[in-house]
Amino acid sequence: PPNGETLRVSLFAYENPHLAELLEIWANGTTPVRCFAPLTKTRPAIEAFFGQALLSGQTLRRGALELHAIPIISQQAYDQLLWLCDINFVRGEESFVRAQWAAKPFLWHIYPQDDAAHQNKLDAFLKLYCEDLAPPDAIAVKHLHQLWNCTQADEKSTTSVAAAIWAHYLASWPELSAHADKWKNNLKKQNDLCSNLVRFCRSKL
Repeated sequence: PPNGETLRVSLFAYENPHLAELLEIWANGTTPVRCFAPLTKTRPAIEAFFGQALLSGQTLRRGALELHAIPIISQQAYDQLLWLCDINFVRGEESFVRAQWAAKPFLWHIYPQDDAAHQNKLDAFLKLYCEDLAPPDAIAVKHLHQLWNCTQADEKSTTSVAAAIWAHYLASWPELSAHADKWKNNLKKQNDLCSNLVRFCRSKL
């Protein structure tokens, strides 16, 4: 088990040009980071960063970063990993939903679509998710999501800017953690999909 100062992070993402920046920030940071990374599409970038091949079950260290390569695991085990970690990087749809139920701060790597159609979906979600956050914390969430999803201009995508965005997000972590729990509880109050469909159909009769 990590000590109380170690930040536990799960990393599940598509190919991402900012991954090397993120790993560099973690390695050079003052906060120890223990990262759990399944061997998926991020594998080549992780191997390039550490300068060696990566095998399942292997642990690599560089600076303040300790990275554990984990195999693809069951849904139940993945839920437990999300509960264990302080911040979860998720991708697509299924892990995005599971991360919300885990009630932990998370970063969503939305699946890229033609003509940047995915950006509208991401912006709509962030607007809703950040509605009850204080402005500085909402900015931290939005800026890191925008960077992680490669929406910022190239000239702004420097490591120093990325480090500042990560530092802002990390400083907001206590508030984001409380917000994640509140968000999950609000989701639990919603009606289920079947009930909503029945209600909708009845309204058309």
